[in-house]
Amino acid sequence: MEGFQEWIQEKAKTNMSQSWAGIILFGSGSEQAAFNRFFEEFEQFLKQKNNSKIQKSEDILRLSEDLMFPQFDIYNEIISSIKKRPGMYLGRSSITRLDMLLRGYSLARREVGVPPTEPEREFEGFQSWIEDKYRIKSGQSWAKIILFYSVDEHEALQKFFELFEEYLNQNKSSEVDESSRLNREH
Repeated sequence: MEGFQEWIQEKAKTNMSQSWAGIILFGSGSEQAAFNRFFEEFEQFLKQKNNSKIQKSEDILRLSEDLMFPQFDIYNEIISSIKKRPGMYLGRSSITRLDMLLRGYSLARREVGVPPTEPEREFEGFQSWIEDKYRIKSGQSWAKIILFYSVDEHEALQKFFELFEEYLNQNKSSEVDESSRLNREH
């Protein structure tokens, strides 16, 4: 995505402070047309970007896997950013949209063969933690469970941030307790 915003602005011959999504939507007429147009524009952008970087391909091949697929902590970095400005990342304050974003991120990483990071593995336990917390085994996702016990999407998203922080704190205190126990045994 790096450079896509500037590329879209240049292509649309605009310098207004609108996101790439807003520029595409403005020029498309409907959300469906904008959705389809995004993929066309992004493919064109990638082709141009790749063509301009052919000379650098040997250098890219020498990069380590960590540089090509950074072990970036989505669950602390991205979630804390979303918490501050949900509309910017999700379009509107919605737990369902957050769930879709996180699922899409994980799926994309799996599709290209990137192993899950430690925070991703840690997040996998959030589902069962939510089921235990609400004493429910419904087969529903954590997002649907939280939404069920909330007034609306916005309240559910706010509740998610509180619950996720509680979950992380509980896991950290469990790790500290386990570490203390192991130290006492040795």
